[in-house]
Amino acid sequence: MIRSARNFLAGGFLLLTLPAAHAEAALERVQFDAVLMTARDYADDRSLIFYCLRGSTETVPFLYAGLQADLEQAVQKMKSAGASARQSAEMVQMVLGTVRTYGRDAKDDSLDRRCISKDVERSRAEVKGVSVPLFLRPPFDKMGK
Repeated sequence: MIRSARNFLAGGFLLLTLPAAHAEAALERVQFDAVLMTARDYADDRSLIFYCLRGSTETVPFLYAGLQADLEQAVQKMKSAGASARQSAEMVQMVLGTVRTYGRDAKDDSLDRRCISKDVERSRAEVKGVSVPLFLRPPFDKMGK
């Protein structure tokens, strides 16, 4: 089910990038590498959030919705900065291929310690630390729109 949801999301984001597919513009290699590193780090942070809040049946659906909204806004920022459709798709692939979700009964002592050390619940409430949306992280924060 998670795999089919990821495939659906990836397909949807690819459709968002198709209108720009005819353009040959692309981000510079250095900037694109920074985009991919940020996307990977964001996915790791989202994975931690999914783990830390896995028991909150009220919250979990909104975590998925937030992930989708973050990706949509990041793709739009990339487009406005001249990214190619392929670059946008690769960024989405990096996030969806890296992010992990957890069942309510998952137990991992090292992740439990990270939940505390990163103060995930407060971070999410204040939109700081691990909860900063992808499109607000560098280099996305310097891109248009």
